[in-house]
Amino acid sequence: MTLGITHLVHANVVCADFDRSFDFYTRVLGARLIGQVFEFDAAADFQAILDVTGSVRCKAALLTWSDDDAATYLDLLCFADERGEPVPRTAKQPGLARLGLRVRDMTATLARIREHDVPVVAGPVTLTPMPGRHRHVLTIRDPDGTMLNLMEFPELGSGRG
Repeated sequence: MTLGITHLVHANVVCADFDRSFDFYTRVLGARLIGQVFEFDAAADFQAILDVTGSVRCKAALLTWSDDDAATYLDLLCFADERGEPVPRTAKQPGLARLGLRVRDMTATLARIREHDVPVVAGPVTLTPMPGRHRHVLTIRDPDGTMLNLMEFPELGSGRG
């Protein structure tokens, strides 16, 4: 018996500077804000699901590249301690290594990345993970270093990658 999981709901990206990261994901990468940016003190229930303790203030935004607010979204979070300082996260902690974001046009995507002076880690390169399925991949990093693979799937049209 399976768990009956139907799809990915969201991915969290924790950032050190909320405004800088929000600007990057919305202005540079074109994400759309669902609702509004919100700030709150993490209550016991929120602390439990995130495995955090003590006084933690959160600033968050739900971002999407879809017209459908029920589609998979990115949960951009910034945590601050009681002094208002970002809660430290080390590179030793396991976690999300990279996000793959589908783009419609790699040429236009590369032009936009260059227009905003975003450093390119690699690419675009063409990968062929299986016969007949090609993808063009451009790798960049967000302001906190999370790797982002911007991926074009030319032969799939509007289907999933």
